[in-house]
Amino acid sequence: MPYAVFRVAKIKTQAQALAATGHNYRQAQHPHAIGNADKEAPHPNREYVNHEQKDYWSLLEARIKEAGVKRVRHDSVRGMEVILTGSPEGFVRNKDGRAADYSKSKWAQDNLNFLKEKFGAKNVVSFTLHQDEKTPHIHAVLAPITEKNTLSADQLFNPKSLRQLQTDYAQAMAPHGMERGVEHSQAKHDPVQRLYGLEAQHAQRVVELTRAPAPMLAFQLSDPPLLRRDEWKAGEEARINAELARQAEAARAQLAEAVKLAQANTAAVEQVRVLQKQLRTAEGLKQGNFIGLREATKRVEVSDQTFDKMAVRYAQGEDLADLREFGATIRGQERAELTRILEQTLAKPVKDAADFVAKLKDAGYQAQASEPGKVVFTHEQTGAKFLTTEIRPNGQAIGPQLTAAIERTQQQFLRQSQSKSRSRGLGR
Repeated sequence: MPYAVFRVAKIKTQAQALAATGHNYRQAQHPHAIGNADKEAPHPNREYVNHEQKDYWSLLEARIKEAGVKRVRHDSVRGMEVILTGSPEGFVRNKDGRAADYSKSKWAQDNLNFLKEKFGAKNVVSFTLHQDEKTPHIHAVLAPITEKNTLSADQLFNPKSLRQLQTDYAQAMAPHGMERGVEHSQAKHDPVQRLYGLEAQHAQRVVELTRAPAPMLAFQLSDPPLLRRDEWKAGEEARINAELARQAEAARAQLAEAVKLAQANTAAVEQVRVLQKQLRTAEGLKQGNFIGLREATKRVEVSDQTFDKMAVRYAQGEDLADLREFGATIRGQERAELTRILEQTLAKPVKDAADFVAKLKDAGYQAQASEPGKVVFTHEQTGAKFLTTEIRPNGQAIGPQLTAAIERTQQQFLRQSQSKSRSRGLGR
C-alpha cells in the first residue's frame, strides 16, 4: 500500500523564504532550484492560495502583523514549508509512467482542507501543486501562529506533534489509498538531496552486481618445443591454474560483498524497509526515472529472496562451501588484526591483567577464560573466536609477553616514583 508523505522544513531567514519562492514558482532567477522540472510536462502546476505569487517572506511578515503577535525575536522561525505527497505508486499513471492531472482533484482539495483545519485557514499563506516532476506533490507555506496568537514553531512542530501529524495526515489520505509509515521507526528522514545521492549510489551498485560477467578469454597455449616437453607442459599447467585461481578469487569477492549486503539487510530489516520507501519517494519526485526505479526495486527483492533461500538451505543442513570459505577468509583477516593489536598493546604500559583486558575491550575484543590456563578472544563485531594458542604476537606466546610487559610497567612506575621523591628532597 502506498505511503502518505508529510515533510516539514523551517523558514528562518529572508534568504530561505526567497529561495523557496523562486523554486516553487519556477522563477527564472532561480534556475538551480528547478533542475528536476520537466519543461514539457503535460499537466500544469497550480497555486490555490497565493494567486499573485508574492514572495513568502512578505506573506509571512504580513500574517504575523495581522495576527498581532507581540514578541518576534530576530531568530524566530517565521514560517514552515510543508511537502505533501505520497510514494510514487500511489498516483494514477499512464503506460509511460506519467501521472494523471491532479490540479482539480479531490486529493489536492483534501490536502488543502487538512492544513486549514490543523493550522487555521489564515495561516496557510501558500499552497502550490507541482506536476512538472515525476510525482505530484504540494509545497505549502504556513505561519506557525498558535491559537493564542504567539509565534511558536516549537509548539506546533515538535517531535510529539509531528508524530501525531503523520498519523492524522495518513488518516486524511486513507480514502486515496495511502497509509502511514512505520511509527517510532529508528530510520532517519534524510534530506531529499541526500536521498537522491544514496539512491544513485544504490542503483549504480545494483547494476554492477547484476551485470552479466564479461566472457572469459580462451586460453592460448604456446607452441610445444621439440625438446623438454615435460617442462613445457608443467609451465603451461601452472599458467592456466593461476588464471583459474584469479577468476575464482574474483567470484569469491563478489559473493563476499553479496553476503555482507544480505547480513546488513537482516540486521536492520525495519530500517531498510523504511529507507527504501523514502528512497522511492525521493526518486519519484525526480523526472524520468519511474521505470528504472521499478526495475531496481525488483532486483532488491530478488536479492532478498536469494538470501532467504541461502538461510533455508543452511537450516536444512546443506554444506554451503562458498559461504564457509568466505567465513574462513573473514576469520583469517580478524586473526591478523588481533595479532597486530596485541603486539601494539604489549609494547605499551600494562598495569596488570585487568588493564590488559580493558585495553582489548576498547579495541573491540572480549577476553574470557575458557578453562584454567586458556583464554578466548572474541571479536565483538563479527563473533570470531580465537584461543591464545592460535595467536602468537611477535611470533611468541602471549603469556610470557604479558608478564614481561606488566613487570616493565611496574619498574617504570617505580623509577618515576623514586625520581619524584628525590626531586622533593632536593627542594627542601
